[in-house]
Amino acid sequence: MLVDAAGVVVQCSEDAAGAFGDQRGRPLDGVVDPASARRVGELMLGLRVGDPPASQLLVFLRRDGTEQAVAALIDKSVHTTWPEPVLRISALHRVSSREGLEELVRSEAVLRSFVQTATEAMWCIEFTEPVDLSVGDGEIVRQVFENDCHWLMCNGAMARLYDLPEGLEFNKQSVRSYFPRTPENEAFVRRIIGSDFSVDNALSIDTRHDGSMMYVENAVRCYIEGGFLLRMSGTARDVTDRRLKENRLEEVAQDVRSILSAIPDVILIIDRQRHLLAANPAFEKLLGWRAEHFLGRDVQRLIDLESPLPGGRRWYGVDPQRWTAAVGHRAGVKVLFDVQVAPIGEEAPDRFVLSMRPVRQGEDPASTWPPQTSPAN
Repeated sequence: MLVDAAGVVVQCSEDAAGAFGDQRGRPLDGVVDPASARRVGELMLGLRVGDPPASQLLVFLRRDGTEQAVAALIDKSVHTTWPEPVLRISALHRVSSREGLEELVRSEAVLRSFVQTATEAMWCIEFTEPVDLSVGDGEIVRQVFENDCHWLMCNGAMARLYDLPEGLEFNKQSVRSYFPRTPENEAFVRRIIGSDFSVDNALSIDTRHDGSMMYVENAVRCYIEGGFLLRMSGTARDVTDRRLKENRLEEVAQDVRSILSAIPDVILIIDRQRHLLAANPAFEKLLGWRAEHFLGRDVQRLIDLESPLPGGRRWYGVDPQRWTAAVGHRAGVKVLFDVQVAPIGEEAPDRFVLSMRPVRQGEDPASTWPPQTSPAN
């Protein structure tokens, strides 16, 4: 329920309307008893926007004339619909005594203390201008980044995560300064939407207080009422170092793939059990096989690695090996290849690189590339 500076109810939730009737447009002193109206009036004058909510025991007047005591939290906020700040009254629980309210206040204090002293970064964004969820995903994303909002609760660990200077209150900072609208963060919001507004390990790219970029892994939960998103809350973890390392590894992997694609020789990566782990495009070009049909399978069907090599050597080991072998082509013929195998790693290797270059029968394997391939019996 929202009350304006004149003491008039300007917004009433579905739950409140169901319990006490739709009170929009009515003065508050006709909705609650005189003592409750007086306390709310005092809070309108005394509370500032951004102050912690005040706990109060209010007595509401039902439509049948009976009274109902309700424990509530009251805070002041700015809403684009009204020119002046409004009071928001959030009912926590129906109680029958002052002792019930005091118990709720104690519980709230314990919870707030737990959050503030937690080592895990915790945050909550409240939308003063609620996000309408009845529209398409693109419009929801736009509202999340453009509707009026503020930090409702961020703990000390959150301030440390974003490198706020000592003494600077995170809850009074702009949400947009730390959670900007970017393609990556739009994708983050779309993931929240696609996960029915409850998601774990969702990646956002946030901004530290000094303006530097930070990869953040979030667990997000949302509070929705009447088809409107009112709050998003969650925990945050800095994964910048891990993410940058993954990006570097991906860049290296892409470079390796590009190099392997440019090599005209057949390159196979196999394990000690001869299972194919990877192959370059030359495998398909020179032998006609589709690499995905062999991935995870024994390459013995293509090349005999079970029989000892000349001199009784085995194909695996810590030393590179080289020999000439007939390799099966998809057309059903054998193609003679100069084969070289080298281990990956120096101690107890379990992966190996096979490099194979086709040769003509009777030709020195070290001859100039590329020779013409010919069937071998």
